[in-house]
Amino acid sequence: MLRIHFTDADYATVRLREGPDAMWETLLSLHALQQPDEAVEFGRWRAEVARELDPVAADSLFPLAPPVGYSPDFLTPAGAEGFGPGLERVLATPVRRMVRELGRLRPARASASYVRGLAAAESKPLLRLRDALHHYHTTALAPYWPHIRQSVGAEAALRLRVREERGVRELLRGVHPAVRLQGDVLRVPYPGPDRDVRLGGRGLLLVPSFFCRNRPICLRDPELPPVLVHPFAREAEWRTPTRGGGSLPTRAQLAALTALLGRTRTRALAEIGAGCTTGELARRLRISAAAASEQATALRRAGLVSTVRSGRTAQHALTVLGADLLHQRHRPPHPHDPSATAEP
Repeated sequence: MLRIHFTDADYATVRLREGPDAMWETLLSLHALQQPDEAVEFGRWRAEVARELDPVAADSLFPLAPPVGYSPDFLTPAGAEGFGPGLERVLATPVRRMVRELGRLRPARASASYVRGLAAAESKPLLRLRDALHHYHTTALAPYWPHIRQSVGAEAALRLRVREERGVRELLRGVHPAVRLQGDVLRVPYPGPDRDVRLGGRGLLLVPSFFCRNRPICLRDPELPPVLVHPFAREAEWRTPTRGGGSLPTRAQLAALTALLGRTRTRALAEIGAGCTTGELARRLRISAAAASEQATALRRAGLVSTVRSGRTAQHALTVLGADLLHQRHRPPHPHDPSATAEP
């Protein structure tokens, strides 16, 4: 059991990350990549990444990120916005800290020559780590980032609404079904011996993570800035890579979409593009809450909308497919998609 102790000052400084953390998603996706039992949730992504991932990169990263057990805290530096700055902070880890954290790996991993070279701050292993992380991010995360960003953003929007409407205690209680706030102690199911983290006025950063599985996690070192990374409900079948930015749909695009979906459903899709709850959707479309829920459900069943819930509140956002359809973006067939056919 992990016990996080709050003071009044800590409640006032609980923060919620509103988008994905690139380094946490890197680490946790490495965990997911090595867990073949989760075929429904990550099966297609895992198969695609396994085809593209350089074996040297895998051999460099898997020893540092075992799917079960400890992974070094320096792999997820605090305060890094984006993969590039995060990678720089990883490589700039002080030698003493790197030695200490790598020494916490299981003996078979800690004693590997490559890991020993990292602990000694040798240039060749550090370059190997840099290249491996860069290749992994390019292969396993960057093509999927629009969907990851959309999913985490929808979850964060819902949690922010919970905090605004019901307060920070309710926000903490909603982190995970198994989490309990008893008095001023947040109790989080955790493997191994019981641990106590006393915030002491430092506050807590909540990080919703696309690749976090099963339960919330935190850093091992209690002296580092306190963070609690937590999972949330994802679509069971999420789409393959997409590229390209978005903008407001043109009048011609909306007209074409209206012919396909109908006027009300097209308007619903456009309103959800900005993110909204069922109640907000009803008000914007000037329809009943039941009718708005029906529209959102139909769009969700078609794979155009994702929904996250907290109590009676449902927050809707476009999926990658929904955004592509709304903005009429063409998605070239993935080179490994068996359904792709050649031009005649």
